[in-house]
Amino acid sequence: MKRDIILCVDDEEMMVEALKIELTNNISSDIIIETATSAEEALMIVNESLEQGDHIILVISDQKMPEMTGEVLLAELDKIIPQALKILLTGYTDLDAIQYAINNASLFRYIQKPWEQEDLILTVKQAIDKFNTMRALDEKTRQIMKMNEELEEKVQERTMQLSDAIKELETFSFTVSHDLKSPLRSIDYCAKYILEDYADMLSPEVLKMLTDIRSTCENMFILINKLLLYSMTANALPELAPVDTDQLFRQTYAELMSSVKNRKIEFIIKGVLPTVMADSILLKQVVNNILSNAIKFTRLREKAVITVDCEEDKNKYRFSVRDNGVGFDMKYASKLFGIFQRMHTQNEYEGSGIGLATVKKIIDKHGGEVSINSVEDEGTVLSFTLPKQP
Repeated sequence: MKRDIILCVDDEEMMVEALKIELTNNISSDIIIETATSAEEALMIVNESLEQGDHIILVISDQKMPEMTGEVLLAELDKIIPQALKILLTGYTDLDAIQYAINNASLFRYIQKPWEQEDLILTVKQAIDKFNTMRALDEKTRQIMKMNEELEEKVQERTMQLSDAIKELETFSFTVSHDLKSPLRSIDYCAKYILEDYADMLSPEVLKMLTDIRSTCENMFILINKLLLYSMTANALPELAPVDTDQLFRQTYAELMSSVKNRKIEFIIKGVLPTVMADSILLKQVVNNILSNAIKFTRLREKAVITVDCEEDKNKYRFSVRDNGVGFDMKYASKLFGIFQRMHTQNEYEGSGIGLATVKKIIDKHGGEVSINSVEDEGTVLSFTLPKQP
């Protein structure tokens, strides 16, 4: 069983025995009091104790000793047992010796000889308390470090499992999406063939059914293409290059509006948007998805207003796209960036529920963040950040 030891060192045997008696009578009997009358004997006791697995918790040494003074002995012992506390006994106040012990032995206290019993015992008990506190702290630290190591191993294991699962899911999504096109194309082609060659022989009900089949196929093609895009986005690594976001927003809006008829939309870009370091293809997809949503969800407004601006600080750019569309209840906002998540039915507003998930995936890959704020029947603000590159 490991023992706690206090080592008392004084070249006067009567003095060291008196010190042992004082301590034996006033501190816990669980602590062993060892004595030495020279520095050499003290070093031997320490080495033997360590070999046996014991703990030297405190060394009390006289300062004025032949061969090796107390402060030098404590400095030597500090190299062997740095965790042990050290007390220096001195018959006169030798400031140089005390300063040396403080600098080289982490001196806990010094006590003048002849000592006052109350002062001696109080100082020793304080040293014992401090050692026990440090020991308990060290033990807790070891436990925490061990727990952290175990946790890190578990996190790494779970991360690898999750990474593998995500890769499998993305591969699965790509494969399934790709393979779905073939039978869909066959269905669409058959419906088209019947409509073109046998339309005059069919009833209105059958014609409507075939038209609905082709419409469903078209929607499925759109969904599959977006799912493929999401899968490819998940695997793509951004190739950073300067991107003029002012031109990007204006050009993307013009492209989207080329297929929009009979709409009155005021498109505003505040100031001049910055040039950023980003992947031009992926960022184009982000802007396309955000602006197409703004155009779509302002459909019922007599005059739609879409505003783009950018705020800049020392670390990042924050882009915001504001519209005066239908908005939504913010209690559902957390769902928006998940795949296939929608706030409105397909009959109300067309869409796949993949657009914002793709936006988040791309911005995440650029080291940015995406946020959204909305008020029902007033509009929505979607913001994303891009870090400034050094």
